[in-house]
Amino acid sequence: MNTWARRAFMTLTPAVMAFLALTPVVQAQEDSDSSSSSGNPGRGFGGLGQGFNRGSGRGYGGRFIRGSKFRQGQNGENRNFAFMPPPNIERGWSGKGKPQLQELVVDGVKRRYYIYKPDSAAVPAPLVLAFHGGGGNAEGTDKCAGGIAKLADEKGFIVVYPDAIDKHWNDGRPDLSKTNYDDVGFISKLIDDLNAKRLIDTKRVYATGISNGGFFSQYLAIKLPEKIAAVATVAASVSTSFLDLKITPVPIMMLLGTEDTLVPWNGGKVGGKVLRKGRGEVIPGRQALEFWLAHNKNNARPNCTELPDKDPTDNSRVIVEQYGASDSSNEVVLYEIRGGGHTWPDGQQYLPKSIIGPVCRDFDGNLAIWNFFEKHAL
Repeated sequence: MNTWARRAFMTLTPAVMAFLALTPVVQAQEDSDSSSSSGNPGRGFGGLGQGFNRGSGRGYGGRFIRGSKFRQGQNGENRNFAFMPPPNIERGWSGKGKPQLQELVVDGVKRRYYIYKPDSAAVPAPLVLAFHGGGGNAEGTDKCAGGIAKLADEKGFIVVYPDAIDKHWNDGRPDLSKTNYDDVGFISKLIDDLNAKRLIDTKRVYATGISNGGFFSQYLAIKLPEKIAAVATVAASVSTSFLDLKITPVPIMMLLGTEDTLVPWNGGKVGGKVLRKGRGEVIPGRQALEFWLAHNKNNARPNCTELPDKDPTDNSRVIVEQYGASDSSNEVVLYEIRGGGHTWPDGQQYLPKSIIGPVCRDFDGNLAIWNFFEKHAL
């Protein structure tokens, strides 16, 4: 960044930064294209914590800030950044081994994902599907979440990081869906493909993700109840678009911050005052809990716990509400993170607190999610 640009950047107010943050994302990897302008992962508008344009828009996922549009192909169509050369996933990688990039053709379209099978995983092994947020990609998911691969090493499960086309999952919100790509079909075929290779235990397939990836995890469970054993969502409550869907009971955990600037705890427009229009609405966090309790036919009394305040500097406290037997098909768990933002607990502060709120450091979100998952099977 030259001197003029650096001075201009330093004058940006949080409000202007928020305007530039057009999508809630979790991408946190540096661009592998050394010819594009430099930037640090997750910091500032030059880094990829928010998928901002680097230089003149070159590089994986680059956008023109002017007009907030994707770069256009020769015929005016949106380019599919998912198939441009990806950045190096290992720059933010937490696992002992290396993830493998795979491709899968769905309805004539190439789809891509990373699979990590740790040495500790005895096949057929449990599978955790980890979905990036809107505007992010598979390469940044592990770092944003604070190291799912590291936990996979310890617990012996396989983790897959799928990649959305044009960085957004079709998660059932009609205002968000800008493509006709069948993301549910992609994940269904991916599960079938891994099963055909005898890698996974099909009774122990789990979905988790943040923001757009969290909404999509719920949508998957609604659309593929015969394939998803349990769901855990981060910074994603219940979209109003889910209210009229037919839902089969599924064990679900929701981790929601009361100071989430993008998916408001009190309900309303997704994006709050930060993002552009057209991202649908969510019901309040307490109503989201009641929604899943009702659909899971769960009228159990809650088991409530306040977690120790391990890090007083994060200005958050965590209340856990657990409903139903811990191994039942209708279990519902809510982590109400009082003071938490649009972030993964104990994960990465991928953008300034003024934009996305703080990261809760009082518990390991990945461990909490896995402890929930491992009790459930189809």
